Amino acid sequence: MLKFLNKYIVQHSRNQIKNNFYKKKILWCNSLLLCLLFVAATSFAETEPSKAELYNECPKCGTKYSYDIKFCGKDGSELVETQKSSMCPKCKQKGVPGEVFCRVDGEKLVTVEEAKVNEQKLLEDRQKAVEHFKEGNTFLDSEDFGKALAEYKKAVELYENIPRLQYNIGLLYGKIGKHKDAIKHLRKYRKLSPDAEDSDKILTKIAILQGIVDKKNRLIKKHEKRNEIMTKALRGIKEKSDMVFVSAGNFVMGNNSIKREQRPSHKVYVDAFYVDKYEITNAQYYAFLDYINKTGDHSKCREDEPINKDHKPHNWEKDYYNHPEYPVVRIDWYDACAYAGWVNKRLPTEAEWEKAARGTDERKWPWGSEWDPSKYNFGDPEPVGSHEEGKSPYGCYDMAGSVAEWCSDWANMNYYEKSPKRNPKGPEKGEKKIIRGGSRFIPDGLSLRSTARKEMHPNIGNMSVGFRCVK
Repeated sequence: MLKFLNKYIVQHSRNQIKNNFYKKKILWCNSLLLCLLFVAATSFAETEPSKAELYNECPKCGTKYSYDIKFCGKDGSELVETQKSSMCPKCKQKGVPGEVFCRVDGEKLVTVEEAKVNEQKLLEDRQKAVEHFKEGNTFLDSEDFGKALAEYKKAVELYENIPRLQYNIGLLYGKIGKHKDAIKHLRKYRKLSPDAEDSDKILTKIAILQGIVDKKNRLIKKHEKRNEIMTKALRGIKEKSDMVFVSAGNFVMGNNSIKREQRPSHKVYVDAFYVDKYEITNAQYYAFLDYINKTGDHSKCREDEPINKDHKPHNWEKDYYNHPEYPVVRIDWYDACAYAGWVNKRLPTEAEWEKAARGTDERKWPWGSEWDPSKYNFGDPEPVGSHEEGKSPYGCYDMAGSVAEWCSDWANMNYYEKSPKRNPKGPEKGEKKIIRGGSRFIPDGLSLRSTARKEMHPNIGNMSVGFRCVK
């Protein structure tokens, strides 16, 4: 085309060189030639990217130019460097030049080639996930929950969008007590399968699990509150840890005029010992539990205590345990022994307990031989040591009322008939342990006498039973 135009111009210029009209024609044709050259160059720039497939692109109109052109020939905008076409790997939408993340779902944009590679890897990961899922189901059927969970977790890491995988791992987490994880996976299952037949059933299951989680959260908050209360109380609890001295010597143990288990009255020699002035409080026991929880150290506990014992009282979450100076209750005999060992003490023998309670003058109650209900804690719980006039001859508080107290002896209601006269320690074996001192639930003076004896199974924690220690 260009060759033809040149030929035409030369031919007519020879014939009519002096004609001004044709001179103007020549100038017009030359201008046309320049325009055609510019359009051709522009078209080439729009269609021919560099060998490295790099090009510049106008962010306004989208026109593509060769890599060495910096401004758009149409609107003058500064060009943006780009490479190939970008797209969202999730929704497959093409990206706008200069964008890094998808405008629809926020995913990072990739090239088309990268998207193909990612899609292939996703297919491979899904196949591997299915294999782990099947393996997990096999372990689940045999109730090997640990291995089943390990396989399910591998599957989720590889490819999480398998509905039954989310269902199974959710139920498994619920079965092993990890309720937050169970809720997360069951919600994922409902999202993946919104029209599933069991959708309403799973929604109910989630609601139940959420209720358990909420209860745990309330307990955590209550524990945090209790921790603050107890930490503050323990700073001034030292006097509640005082002990009193009981000198060595004889005293009369038992009572001939009451029930058979208290007969016969007999003289017993007991070596000197120290005994806690007060019953063990919630604050003191809390410090022990905190130590056990942080260290897992059971070295001072009895070797024959039940397996996996954490020593928490029954109903530990109740508000009663937020009162630092109430006597600790609902602890069994092994719990009491564990605490005593932790503070380098022990539980009293039945003989030691009775001597500390009644002294050597054969008094009926710790305060004397006249019944007086005002001198002991009856009814609602009170801080230990609340009844000054009810203390024993040695200065021990609450040895009648408040809570009954564990002793170290095995129980034998006929033991006094053959009891040793020096430091008796009870039978060598038995099924139950001795408790002494009555409790705040007992209104009559007969059952609160210092000679009264009861028995209870050592692994039962009762709301009327606590303890004190000796050494």
